Amino acid sequence: MVAPVILLNTAVDLHNGRECEILISQYAARVSDAGGVPMLMPSIEKEEIIHTLLDRADGVLLIGGKDYPPSFYGETAHPATQTTRMRPHFDLAFACAALQSELPVFGICAGCQLLNIALGGKLIQHLGNAEAHTDGATHPATIVRDGFFARAAGKKTGDAVTVNSFHHQAVDPAYLGNGLVVTATAFDGSVEAVEMPGPRMIAGVQFHPERMDDLAPLIFRSFIAEAAKRISR
Repeated sequence: MVAPVILLNTAVDLHNGRECEILISQYAARVSDAGGVPMLMPSIEKEEIIHTLLDRADGVLLIGGKDYPPSFYGETAHPATQTTRMRPHFDLAFACAALQSELPVFGICAGCQLLNIALGGKLIQHLGNAEAHTDGATHPATIVRDGFFARAAGKKTGDAVTVNSFHHQAVDPAYLGNGLVVTATAFDGSVEAVEMPGPRMIAGVQFHPERMDDLAPLIFRSFIAEAAKRISR
């Protein structure tokens, strides 16, 4: 059986004074462990390159990372907002192109936030209790609507699952992207997961499942299964 190809964006940062494409290997490893083939998307903002690689992929994973510019959603930066992300306009162009395709799209942490931004939504730039969401703190997330996350985790509405936290921003529930609904919330009511209801998987989680040995196999296998549907058509 042909393994589905998952296209991942990368982070850009300086190393020895030169711009480098960076990917925490855990993302690619989880894709591989779940039966997919990771393929990296270089941060080159050319439509022909983006679409050529999307045509060769069966799914898209939007990785975590630093904050995206608040100008993307019509706001000025909060004092706590990071403004050092390099080539953020590429990520936005890539996410928009992925959403315009027919591929399943899965966003993790900043990737979840990017998903909301690309669909016209906004972020809470700094949670009032941000200290409770950083440095890998764990807390319960409650399923508030059935969807990809609930099915992958083997949960139903009202159930809770323990997740980790490495963020200070979150999707703003008052400004959800077009078509998105909240499917899980954190202990304080902040958004933990969003999805677009329908046959095509478009979903994002605020936590980092790739860092969780219990949830990673469940979530990534479900994501790869969605991507595999592309091959069987």
